[in-house]
Amino acid sequence: MEECEADVLAISDRSAPFYDDFNAKVQIANGSAVAFLKANRPDLVFTGTSYTSDLEQLYISAAKELGILCYSFVDHWTSISKRFLNKEGKMILPNHIWVIDQRAKEMAISENIPTDKLVISGNPYHQWLAKWSPKLSKQDFLKTLEINSDLVGKNIIVYAPDPLSNVNGIDLYGFDEITATEMLIEELFANERVVRKWVILVKPHPNQDIEKLKDIVNRHPDVFLLNFGISANDAIYFADVVVGFFSSFLIEAEIIGKSVVRFIPKNLSNDPLEELNIGVKTDSSKLIQEISKYL
Repeated sequence: MEECEADVLAISDRSAPFYDDFNAKVQIANGSAVAFLKANRPDLVFTGTSYTSDLEQLYISAAKELGILCYSFVDHWTSISKRFLNKEGKMILPNHIWVIDQRAKEMAISENIPTDKLVISGNPYHQWLAKWSPKLSKQDFLKTLEINSDLVGKNIIVYAPDPLSNVNGIDLYGFDEITATEMLIEELFANERVVRKWVILVKPHPNQDIEKLKDIVNRHPDVFLLNFGISANDAIYFADVVVGFFSSFLIEAEIIGKSVVRFIPKNLSNDPLEELNIGVKTDSSKLIQEISKYL
């Protein structure tokens, strides 16, 4: 893929701490997508594919209406076609869709996305992340957490629960972030002697309904819900172990060089990360034991 210089105008419907990693000025989108594109007259519209925001879908539709070339990037293997459904349930596709590998391409084809729209691009973010290093020291990072607890000498476990309840996770996978987090808290209480030097930092997904997690997290004195302003990369870098389900967060943790434990049910038949060999898989019965191996 050839590199070229371009004037880029980045927009979003939310603020995020990682914008600073790219020295990116991101404009918060307001008003009509069609009006915005008419005013700025881009040669190309390039979108992500969030499934809990309609921003990308609005801009894909606006680009099609105005005859502007449009590409979209899907950074995962799940719900590819659903990411292009508008509020009426109609699939609105861009000119081309970037997917990360052959497996993702095959999944997209199986979901009735035309082959000629699909391009295997790899994941440019992962290439960037492999060279990334934090700007903060560990001490300064811990201060930014603003946690009323002494973290010195503690083993830091970062837990990143995918927002599976957004996609009917219990029906699809047999669990979601609510049931899994409840099991995690139960296991911590059941193994108090083993986990006495642990602190669990819960890093929510930007699309997460945070209220669903708060009550569960607050049940244990050494489990803390991080605010959305905490850098995901910093949280990974300063963790001793990273725990999660299917999230790209786990892939990113391996790129950064961290030990990963995947907390999923036994004999799960539709594991999106099955072929990637990410981390070690365990259910609740051996969760504490598997985490302990890396501490």
